[in-house]
Amino acid sequence: MPETAPRPGQATFAAWMIIGGSVILVLTAYQRISTLHTLEVQEELMRVLSEQPLSGTGLGLSGLKTIIRVLCMIAAAAATASTILGVHALRRSTGARLALTLLAPLVLIAGFATPGFFAPMVVAGVCMLWLRPTRDWFAGRPWATASSTVAQRRPDPFAPQARPDQESAAPPTLEPPPQAPSAPATARPAAFEGEYGAPDLQRQPTSPYAPAKRPAALIAACVIVWASCALVSGFMVLFSLVMAVARDDFFDEIERQQPNFDIRGLSEAELATGTYVATAFVLVWCVAATVLAVMAIRRVQRAQVALVVCVGLSCLVLLVATFLSPFLVVLLAANVVTVWLLLRSDVAAWFKK
Repeated sequence: MPETAPRPGQATFAAWMIIGGSVILVLTAYQRISTLHTLEVQEELMRVLSEQPLSGTGLGLSGLKTIIRVLCMIAAAAATASTILGVHALRRSTGARLALTLLAPLVLIAGFATPGFFAPMVVAGVCMLWLRPTRDWFAGRPWATASSTVAQRRPDPFAPQARPDQESAAPPTLEPPPQAPSAPATARPAAFEGEYGAPDLQRQPTSPYAPAKRPAALIAACVIVWASCALVSGFMVLFSLVMAVARDDFFDEIERQQPNFDIRGLSEAELATGTYVATAFVLVWCVAATVLAVMAIRRVQRAQVALVVCVGLSCLVLLVATFLSPFLVVLLAANVVTVWLLLRSDVAAWFKK
């Protein structure tokens, strides 16, 4: 498709949804930071700390304010980048669309600290960039426009109707039209002739823009990968923030609720450092899995193999971690289902075509 091909209306709407939502998200993030010292906001935060699930964590008001301030700054930075990338998405930049996809979980998680629904609005716009006909436009494939489709016209009620006597009358005898001189045998396209010179419909070329349908199992596997990566990375980032701004309150609350809790001789500083290292490792792993899932959706066979290896290794790690926390069995089951979906025969056949 040429570069001057018209942009789908869905692509324009999605890009402007990303740009508009990101701009407003930046403003609301800075507005939230500037009002953290007010009495009204502090009373609201104290009410949140007194309710579940934060009531038993030992998190104080200053720690919660620090977390909100950090999340708002992250949301503002991610939204600023999304604004610039949204402009490039209007110019059919596939790199900008991929970068927006990677930023979407960060915008969604950090956007929870800001008022309004603008963070989900940005994420919804990013999702629309992967739907048809916008997906075909980014891939350079032709997409159906309103002018290119032949509309079914209704019969004209004001057209003159034939009389019954005219319909019953015998039609006049028509002489056969003179036949045009037949073309020489050498002028016929041999590639489209059958055994007796008739057109061979089975041998007619098909459109190079008719790709095979993407398996539903592959789409489900990639969605599970994206959702799991967003959930795990968001939890680890929040836990690291708690360790950074309210470490003493956190360990005091653990000691109060479980006096016999064994930390295996490690100090609080060592546990915090281990948490930061684990968070960095998980973030890198989740970003790699997210990118591999995007490449697998784009029919890169090596990405499918790498994604199976990545998720398979995650299954082994989670299998060991379930002995420490039984709640991780849900995440383990999601990874096992993902491996099974990626190894299905229809998914493998789709990559080999």
